[in-house]
Amino acid sequence: MMLALFAAAALDPMLADYAEAAIGRFSSMAQHQRDAAYDEVEVRVVRIWPERTDGLWLYQEQAIVNQPGRSREQALAAPYFQFVSRIAPLRAGVLRRDNFRVRDGGRFAGARVEALTPSDLMEASCHNRVERIAPRWFTGTTESCAHRYKGAAWMQSLSVMTGNTYVNWDRGFDLAGNRVWGPEAGGYIFDRIAR
Repeated sequence: MMLALFAAAALDPMLADYAEAAIGRFSSMAQHQRDAAYDEVEVRVVRIWPERTDGLWLYQEQAIVNQPGRSREQALAAPYFQFVSRIAPLRAGVLRRDNFRVRDGGRFAGARVEALTPSDLMEASCHNRVERIAPRWFTGTTESCAHRYKGAAWMQSLSVMTGNTYVNWDRGFDLAGNRVWGPEAGGYIFDRIAR
């Protein structure tokens, strides 16, 4: 069914604040121009299933847009990272964010999520604690995240979101605790380019 057929459920004020900061399009272009060790990545975050009352549901995709031999449009049509997050209050000032991978994600690339249903999701594999430190300012850290990308056993994510910018430092580690992927020097800096 089309999202337009559903009325949006009222959000908890802290979730509404988080949504205001998180939803939109973001780019690491400025960071890439300063330091070529960081790719130019574009992120899209959209709200899905607004009628649900069990939290805020967001779809997110990320694409490296400076890939050699690929146009920006080709890169955006084939994001390397797609997931759905459910964000729910734990207690005053604290949220829990559970991330679900998307089956057959290519169908939804470009944030074409009208047909996305809960049955398109795998089980939640990453669980994060998010703390509100000021209006539209949040910090996040991974509590647990099994992750097999590039030989990793688990992933650690640290983030700071300020409304128009967010920093995200994702790294994968093997069973011995050695970093096997992700930037060594610090996280990606994403600036808002659209709401």
